[in-house]
Amino acid sequence: MKRFIALILALALALSLCACGDEGVRTPNEPEENTAEPAEAAPEEEPAKEEPPIEIPRFLEPDDMPEASFPEFTDESLAIEVDGESYNLGWLYEHNIHDWIEAGISFDQVNDVSPKLLGLDYTDEAFEAIKKKVSDFTEITMLNASAEPSAVAGSIVVTKGDEETTYDLAWLSSNNATAYTEAGIGAEVVAQYLESLKADFWYTKEYRWIEEVYNRLVNGF
Repeated sequence: MKRFIALILALALALSLCACGDEGVRTPNEPEENTAEPAEAAPEEEPAKEEPPIEIPRFLEPDDMPEASFPEFTDESLAIEVDGESYNLGWLYEHNIHDWIEAGISFDQVNDVSPKLLGLDYTDEAFEAIKKKVSDFTEITMLNASAEPSAVAGSIVVTKGDEETTYDLAWLSSNNATAYTEAGIGAEVVAQYLESLKADFWYTKEYRWIEEVYNRLVNGF
C-alpha cells in the first residue's frame, strides 16, 4: 500500500514538473507579440505660400473719362509705336495708365506726345482728367525722380535792403504759401521759376508742389 501511494506521489510530482517547464515556451506558429511603441507620424509640411503678384494701381478707367473727340485722336502721325502696335492719342485718352504700362509705352514716348495730347481744346473737366492721367503715369514710370531737377533747377534770390537770401529747390518744394509770403517771394516770381522748370521737369513732385503754392498765392491761400 505504501508503495502504491509513493508511486502516485512520484507520478504527480513528475506531471507537476512538466507543467512548469512548458511556461513561457512559444510554439513555432505562435506570432511574436509586438511591444514596441508605434512611431509618431512626421508632421505634414505646409505648402509654401505664393507671393501675390504686384499689381499696378488702376487710376482712371475708360468709363471715368469725360467724352471728347478730336481729329488728332485718330492721326496716326501722332501715334506711339511699340513692337509693331500703334497707339494713337484717342487710345491714350480712353485707356487708363495700367493699359499704357501693359502696352509697353515708355515715359519718353508719352513725354514726346504730351504737348499735343494736352494741347487740345478740351472741356475743363476733360483737361483735368487727361492731365492727371499723364501726371500719374509719369510719376510711376519715373519713380518720383527728384535728383536731376535739384541739380539744375536754380534758385530764387530775394533782396531785402543789403541782405540777399537764396531759396533753392529743396526749400521751395517743402514750404507753404505762408512761408513764401514771409520770405518775400511773390506769385510773379514763382510763376517765372515754374516756367524755367516746366519744359524738362513738369512731371516731378517738386514742380507740382511749387505749382500748388503758386495757385494758393494767386488765390489768396
